[in-house]
Amino acid sequence: MSAPATVAPADVPLPWPQLARVFGVTLGLFIAFGCLLPVLPLWAEGKLGNMTDVGLATTFAAGIGLILGRPVAARLMEGRDRAPTIVIGVALCSGAALLFPLLSTLWPILAVRTVQGMGFGMVTTAGVAAITDLAPPARRGQVLGYFGASNALSLIIGPALGGALARGISFNATFYLAAALGLLPLLALIGIREPPKVVVAGRKRLLEALKLPKLKGIVGAHFFTLMVHGAILTFLPKRVAGHDGFMTAEAFYVIDGLVLILFRVGVGRRFDLIGRGPFIFGGLVAIVASTLLLALTESDAAWIAAAALYGVGFGAYVPASNALVGDVVPETHR
Repeated sequence: MSAPATVAPADVPLPWPQLARVFGVTLGLFIAFGCLLPVLPLWAEGKLGNMTDVGLATTFAAGIGLILGRPVAARLMEGRDRAPTIVIGVALCSGAALLFPLLSTLWPILAVRTVQGMGFGMVTTAGVAAITDLAPPARRGQVLGYFGASNALSLIIGPALGGALARGISFNATFYLAAALGLLPLLALIGIREPPKVVVAGRKRLLEALKLPKLKGIVGAHFFTLMVHGAILTFLPKRVAGHDGFMTAEAFYVIDGLVLILFRVGVGRRFDLIGRGPFIFGGLVAIVASTLLLALTESDAAWIAAAALYGVGFGAYVPASNALVGDVVPETHR
């Protein structure tokens, strides 16, 4: 009797029907968030009047929500399917978008934006967990790269759509569209088949995971990266609003998204073959360089380069860091 054939890691089949469902739902929410990128800071400035409050209402509140949403998602997913957590997160995000037109003062805006950030944190956490569950370990970096590339379409579609709608109709129209774009793709989750989950009864696995030595460095790097990202999201629309050249916030995000997609698709399996470290450190360097170009220069050419570096930076950093988390965190603690 002949020995059974072995399957090389590169030939491990991918469960594309299930992966596509997760890709579709998260893409819908990312497009919804993308619609708000060029709009929310300007809307908040009109309501609140100063950039400190704008920063609090747009990125600080969303960041607090992200911090709160991720452990909530982790707790909801312990030993359970990821899809219900995605549904709850999308509902929070879309509900918040519907409330923005009713608000005009700082504290209600802070509260609603925090809820929206919490929902977004739940969806992104559950989405990455679902992809990590579905992807074979030997192709995890590749699949997470494709996952990020699909969501990067939101940077091309969302800001252009949201900005055009705000200019042509109103800010409120953009908020209503964002709510609809988040909710409609939930239909893709109907019938999704997730792998069985490992259950360890009576244990706080999130707290245990946070104590893993290898995870602490990743958390620190991620905190730094999100701080930079939050600053860009807050001040970019204002930074380019008075610019005499052709660059706009929407154009920045389109270039960012295109470069990010090309980078991730081009790299493909190299996320797994080369290792996580070069992509994480290289991505951080590119993000910092992009931020410096935005801060210190005024020309269209420099800002195009900044957008491209931003796309390369996040194109490298995010899938590599997510894959590294999947590598170092045991299956029982995801």
